[in-house]
Amino acid sequence: MKICFLGAGAFGKALAKVAEYNGHEVSFYDPIVFPEIELDTATHGKDLIVYVAPSDKAAELLPNLDKETPLICASKGFLSLKPFEGFKNFSALAGAAFSEQVMDTLSDDIEDKPSLRLTASSELAETIFSTEQITIEYTKDTLGILLCGAMKNIYAIGAGAYYENQLQESCGPTTPTDPTDQNSSLSAILPYLETAAAETQKILEVNGADKNTLKLSCGVSDLVLTCTDNSRNFRFGRSLITGAKEDAATIEGVSAINNLENYQEFKIPDSATLIKDIIEKVKNAVK
Repeated sequence: MKICFLGAGAFGKALAKVAEYNGHEVSFYDPIVFPEIELDTATHGKDLIVYVAPSDKAAELLPNLDKETPLICASKGFLSLKPFEGFKNFSALAGAAFSEQVMDTLSDDIEDKPSLRLTASSELAETIFSTEQITIEYTKDTLGILLCGAMKNIYAIGAGAYYENQLQESCGPTTPTDPTDQNSSLSAILPYLETAAAETQKILEVNGADKNTLKLSCGVSDLVLTCTDNSRNFRFGRSLITGAKEDAATIEGVSAINNLENYQEFKIPDSATLIKDIIEKVKNAVK
């Protein structure tokens, strides 16, 4: 198949490498990385478009796409299906994997390659992205995949703040604890993660998605992965407590919060006090 990836960031390039590995012809549209390529030129004659651009670019990109061409969204930050209305063949792809891990599955230099599981809402994704090391699990719940992707980035910001508060309250801000020790950091924020998962499940339900989607790779597994110091969202959350300088423009969770006003149909249940607190803290920090 001829596939155009909208976005040439690290994760988009990693997915493109997987598609290329499986024998597909890939190309990119990214006005920053490839400014010489116009959108119409990039998408003309393609069998599939994979959206991996930031979610806040959707308003300028999606209306200019051919609604007949299959579209897979692998970007995080969408809070409803509304931006994709009119597309005849739309689905989503997500899962617990950083771009480096995806690339490592294809490396000839790594003896014990990682095995990854991704979640998709179309069988087409399995054809494109399934390999010996990457398993695609299927669900019909496209909305659930999108919501899990957006929520985990917001909750990861809160996880970073929670973790930093735990450090300072127990040992003081100069503690030698290594935040890159994933087991250590996850153990410290376990109560937070349990609450975040419970709230995400309620958010899925109240917005008409399947609460069981949380059990898939795009759900709790991706939430846990993002709540470590390898995540920009988690590090940004820590910076809210330490006062360190972080560029909010590159933080997916911040973008999702900023986009809330564009999703009037998105609902947060009254009982989801944790995410409401995170949203308030972030808005106060970046205004």
